[in-house]
Amino acid sequence: MKRFKVIFTILSAILILAVPQLCKAVAGHKKEAGKEEEKIIKLKEIQVTAPKSEGDIVVTPSVTKINIEEYKIPGTPQNITDILKDRAIIDFRGESDLTPSNDTIQMRGFGGRRFITAIDDLTIEKSGFGYSNHAVDYALLSLGQIERIEIIPGPHSALHPGQSIGGVLNIITKKPKRYPTLKPDFKVKNSYRSYNTQNHSLDMDGGADSFIYGLGFHNYHTNGFLRHNETDINTFYSRLGWLLPSDGYISLSGTYTNQDRELTVNNDPNGSNYNHDDPDVTVAGYDPWQDPELDKEAYHWRLNYKQPSSIGLWSLGAYYNKENVDQFNWEGDPNQAYRGFHSRDVVWGQVGGKIQDEIEFSKNHLSTVGFDMVVAHSERLNVSRHKRLDRRAGYFQHKWLIIPRLTLVGGLRYEDVNTWIHNRITDRNTGEITGYYNNAKKQDYIDRHFSEFVPKSFLTYALDDVSEMLKETSLSLGLSKIWHAPTSGMDMHGNGLPGFYVEPEHGMAYDLILTKRFQKDIDLKVSYAFYEIKDYIAYNNRKYAEYIPSKTNPVPPGLEYKDARINLEKVHRHGVEFDLNGYILDDLSFYLSYAFQEFKNKGSELVAKEELDDRAKHRVNAGLGYKLFDKTLLMLDYKHQSKQVAYNSEEVAPDEWDFYTVPMDAYHVFDLAIEQNIFKEYGFLKKGVLKLYVNNLFNEEYQNSNGYPMTDRNFGGEISFKF
Repeated sequence: MKRFKVIFTILSAILILAVPQLCKAVAGHKKEAGKEEEKIIKLKEIQVTAPKSEGDIVVTPSVTKINIEEYKIPGTPQNITDILKDRAIIDFRGESDLTPSNDTIQMRGFGGRRFITAIDDLTIEKSGFGYSNHAVDYALLSLGQIERIEIIPGPHSALHPGQSIGGVLNIITKKPKRYPTLKPDFKVKNSYRSYNTQNHSLDMDGGADSFIYGLGFHNYHTNGFLRHNETDINTFYSRLGWLLPSDGYISLSGTYTNQDRELTVNNDPNGSNYNHDDPDVTVAGYDPWQDPELDKEAYHWRLNYKQPSSIGLWSLGAYYNKENVDQFNWEGDPNQAYRGFHSRDVVWGQVGGKIQDEIEFSKNHLSTVGFDMVVAHSERLNVSRHKRLDRRAGYFQHKWLIIPRLTLVGGLRYEDVNTWIHNRITDRNTGEITGYYNNAKKQDYIDRHFSEFVPKSFLTYALDDVSEMLKETSLSLGLSKIWHAPTSGMDMHGNGLPGFYVEPEHGMAYDLILTKRFQKDIDLKVSYAFYEIKDYIAYNNRKYAEYIPSKTNPVPPGLEYKDARINLEKVHRHGVEFDLNGYILDDLSFYLSYAFQEFKNKGSELVAKEELDDRAKHRVNAGLGYKLFDKTLLMLDYKHQSKQVAYNSEEVAPDEWDFYTVPMDAYHVFDLAIEQNIFKEYGFLKKGVLKLYVNNLFNEEYQNSNGYPMTDRNFGGEISFKF
């Protein structure tokens, strides 16, 4: 970690020292080249009548794109989840909207182990621990680096791994570009919100001739809404790049993040240490005296390369991630003078890469061929570094314009996966070996291997020629195989229960999608999705499992944990998604998003109800943006979720578990904001914007994840400017 800090400091220093010299050199060159002045030609006023195809939201049958610079919310986004919440296809599942953590969203009702989050088409992945995989910490992704977010529903792309059952969130970073002047572009944003929530960022981007660079810093702090919920996050990033001939480029970026998080504790009204100033919480895994903390240091290197050639557009991506996670809490009897403690220090490391070539044979035929891979390691106290995941995949995809109105995108993906399940039992404080989970195999790790060919297809027919009413209307059908190997921490070893016997999920996914563009820049997208998933992987908790060894339940060697994780025979998932957005009037924009989903188990497994029913069936998101005056924008957002039931379990003593349900009522939440452009230019400052907002305007009391209260009415303000 110290090495990375030194490298980051050196890189920053080089930029600070080198940029002025580059500017001087290039300025001298420009001065010579600019002796011959260009003539200035004044044109008459031109009225643009084309649709706003590059606005804040761009809709196509296969993907919805959100442009970060254009998209506005009535608040200050800390990370991309605050923007994605507006899409009903996304279900926010965090304990608090003030305290970011791992895997806080679901997509089409699937958690982080059944949908993909990628950066520039490269999957973010690790063999993480925890219920939803702990693969993606969205707080690590600085908004200053992001150009847009692509939401790709369903598993219909051969370019992404098999766990993209719910779809793909593809984060596209800023593409290197040539800057017209030598002066760097600076953007500053500061905000303050209730509960001492502060968000500060500084981004700098610039270039000299073909050389580009960028630096950024982001600080986030909140005292949190819940008890013992303070969070501090500091993120630094830098970028170097070079523009290549023929519209190619190469860039190298680095990110360093330091996080200090307190974990939510109970605040029981019937407890002796109840705090009246904090919301009631009775479902947390910790009590106040335990002072739980989860700290993290993470760094990330990424290489991007693109270059057109005579044999197609070549692209190469590679990354290296490392996260040091330190977790601590007190244990024992709180009434005794001496208490023990539990400490866990885990290091996750990942290396990934992708090479791809897009070959356009003609205007009707575009082929994409590529290879991707990821290798993930972990290590912890007295446990040496060991490989946990190794996935290699090759893919081929072809886009064929069969006739002018009919397009077929078909592909085939082959995946070869190895995963290693931790087998030895160690003392969690000393790291000493005390036994093996599977006593028939006295080895530290048990290797599982899976491989499969996975076909994909997506057919789109434009209906413009059918009738005048169907202008700019299309109908699409996605038909693809589902195949998901058990590679995540939850699949294989979450909560200390190994999944030695689970098999890959497989089945079929069907999507029927209608898109329509109306006048006034209004886009409609309606889809119906049906999944049939066989061998659905489920956590078979101790209430139902028969082969989990304990003092009172001896299990024959070799059968230990046989049913700790099981495959449900068959699961059906039905879903409807409706998205409508655009401009009702020139000064009045809106969006409306609705999602319905239902999971049904077609087998007889008892745990299926708990595994599948913890999802709201109906979600509605809506928003209005009204340009009250020339420089004043009024925003109103609305979110609704139908009632649901969360199924929880908690280990109250060694090998003793308490199982309970948390019913959660439906909720309706409104957010209101006013944004004022305070100046276009003021001295050396540009584009000054002031935003004031109220979140949870009517102080709705609601829950959104396992019974944790969400934030009450709170107020905030934000100011941003460029120079």
